[in-house]
Amino acid sequence: MTIRGKLIVQTVALQVVSLLLLSYGSILVERQLGERQALRAGGLLKEAVAHAATDALIQRDQVQLLSYLNFLKLQYPSLSYAHVVWRKSGKTFLQDLGEPDPGARVLEDRVLVPDPSEADRSVEITFGVDQDVLRAPQRESEHRMIRVLMLVGAGTALIGLLLAALLAASLTQTLGALGVMAAQISEGKLGVRLEWDSEDEIGALVRVFNAMSERLAELDLAKKNFVSSVTHELRSPLGAVESFIPLIREKLASGDAAAASSARDYLDRIQANVQRLNRFITDLLDVAKIEQGKMECVLRPVDFGPIVAEVAQFFEPKARQQGLKIENMIQGAAPVVADPERVRQVLVNLVANAIKFTPASGRIWISGEQVRESGRRWLYVTVGDSGRGMDGADLARLFKPFSQGRNAADGVVGPKGTGLGLYIVKSIIDQHGGRVDAASAPGQGTRITFTLPAAE
Repeated sequence: MTIRGKLIVQTVALQVVSLLLLSYGSILVERQLGERQALRAGGLLKEAVAHAATDALIQRDQVQLLSYLNFLKLQYPSLSYAHVVWRKSGKTFLQDLGEPDPGARVLEDRVLVPDPSEADRSVEITFGVDQDVLRAPQRESEHRMIRVLMLVGAGTALIGLLLAALLAASLTQTLGALGVMAAQISEGKLGVRLEWDSEDEIGALVRVFNAMSERLAELDLAKKNFVSSVTHELRSPLGAVESFIPLIREKLASGDAAAASSARDYLDRIQANVQRLNRFITDLLDVAKIEQGKMECVLRPVDFGPIVAEVAQFFEPKARQQGLKIENMIQGAAPVVADPERVRQVLVNLVANAIKFTPASGRIWISGEQVRESGRRWLYVTVGDSGRGMDGADLARLFKPFSQGRNAADGVVGPKGTGLGLYIVKSIIDQHGGRVDAASAPGQGTRITFTLPAAE
């Protein structure tokens, strides 16, 4: 059975059960009220018989009692019969009114009334009340109520069936559209969206599907970019090595001193390309460790200042070559609890990015500030530049693996990269219990700040 059919059946079944319970309760209440009315009618009949007997004793008229009992029989059809016994000074006189119906369900009652003026004179009336006749109005009322409830129930069931069908159609229509969307995604059509304007659970599900589709499209684009970057990162150094080796052989074979100097220069270039390959492979291995949860940081108290000075000194020649200035603004920073090798890797990645995206005559700086937060001291480290900056869309994908901003497409000094550096930076800082934030705007440079716990 389809979901639509199940929803319709379950909704109608729930409605029918609710109507049955409501009808049962209504009939039960009606029956109790009818029973009270029957008891009250029986009590009124008994009072009327006693009152008639009292009047007959006072009037000393036996015929009057029979006439009044006949009148009561007309007024109360449930009065089946009456036997009257007059007593005076030990003598009795009998009078009968009607006979009991053999098939009737008769309940017999008795009234004994003494003469208020003569103590030895009294009248006793034994009368039968037909219970079926007495409760006939109650049964008729129940039957009317059942007919009304059946009509109302049938009408309500039809309306409920229609509403259930409409509700099921609206729900299954969205589920069907989501199924089509999922099929499109499975066929490779990533980034498709389903427009559904509602704040209920279905709307939340549609928003999740849309976010999933957009994320899959981003991952697919990141995969394509990664494949392109990997191809470039592998082909360029290998091509350079392959080109320089024959040149080195040629220079060495000539035996000329100038040729030997050129050969050494070629060897330096080969070494630079091998180092580039080594960094790329190291990044891939680090990402694999991060994805498997196996990246380990050995935390211990270390002096942060010397690490910053070492990184700044390492990049000083390259920055000078590009017309940039690196400023180390961290002086006498307090020790931090960190893994020195991993922190050095963080600084190297951040400074390398700053150099890559900062044009000539630009400025790069490393600053720090101690802040007490949540009962603990933290060192806030900022690596800033006066480069091209980035917009909000690039900031949103900044720390995702294999993802690069649009500003990395052209005009980048040096290799384009693979989009792994900042992802590794964030993972390392997470291992230290800190956090990484980025602030940037087009044409206003970029500032990336990370936190490290200060040593107590």
